Amino acid sequence: MIDRETLAQALETVARSASRDADAIAKTLRAALPDLIVSTCDDDDVCGIPPLARTPGVNLYLLSSSGACLGLTRDPEMALGLVLAQVTDPEE
Repeated sequence: MIDRETLAQALETVARSASRDADAIAKTLRAALPDLIVSTCDDDDVCGIPPLARTPGVNLYLLSSSGACLGLTRDPEMALGLVLAQVTDPEE
């Protein structure tokens, strides 16, 4: 479970970051919230669930574990970490 305060701090960090690079933001989050699992991927690799938050360049998802499988959730009570997904501009 990710408590509301931790989630709010993570969302604020992502939204206020001058960087639009998922790996750089993840590094900042790991330093600020060392007990939180933070992973990165390409947004094109995520399917089936809308992001919890969208920012220019990075979408934020909640990571969950149901039994032995990892997945995504929109429920902070089921979340064990964050996934920062790099959004690639199709014009690049």
